[in-house]
Amino acid sequence: MRTIRVNVRRRIGRALAGSAVLISAVLLSGCLDIVQYISGSASEIDVYFRLTLQKSLFEMGNALGGAPQDLDLMFEGFELNEEEVVAELPPGVAADFQPVNTDLEIGFELRYTVARAVLDSLSDTEAAFVPRVSKYGIRIPFSEGNGSGESDEFADAFLGSTKYRLMISKRLVSRISEARVLAGPESVSVSVTDLPDVWLLEFPLSLWYGSDYRATLEILF
Repeated sequence: MRTIRVNVRRRIGRALAGSAVLISAVLLSGCLDIVQYISGSASEIDVYFRLTLQKSLFEMGNALGGAPQDLDLMFEGFELNEEEVVAELPPGVAADFQPVNTDLEIGFELRYTVARAVLDSLSDTEAAFVPRVSKYGIRIPFSEGNGSGESDEFADAFLGSTKYRLMISKRLVSRISEARVLAGPESVSVSVTDLPDVWLLEFPLSLWYGSDYRATLEILF
């Protein structure tokens, strides 16, 4: 989702620009959470996607800083609206978008169901973070990396401490033999944890946004 990538990085950069103590607290905390869950059937894929920023860690860093920032304004600037997010999905997909803004976190969550036939027609430059499922595996293309977009040093350092977490229902996938992030000539193995009901995959977000290429998560059955 190019819109999400650009807006998140810009807004994080603006939010962190004012306080060295706040920056240090954020860089050590990894307080951005990106979670995705994939399930479905032979004809449809169900997807849950959640992106949130943990407020408490910013508040802690702000309390330690010599020049406290207006966190209400910062959090307001971080919000992503429904139009921005849903516009990145395949045409015709009905999505349930819910903003998240509690005492603890801010961001959004997205739920949608998409026909496999629709996914088969998509190129890797369309619908970032939307999974393509075949009998051989799953591909999840990401948006363009940092090498092809604007750079913000605070946002880059911040996102380098965060992880992307993907859960895949075992009702959809019974076996995973390998997982890796592909970015141009580079291939980085991704750990797969076998849990009772799901497969759990985790990797640093830097494999996505830090690449000069459009990265793809490839999961082989």
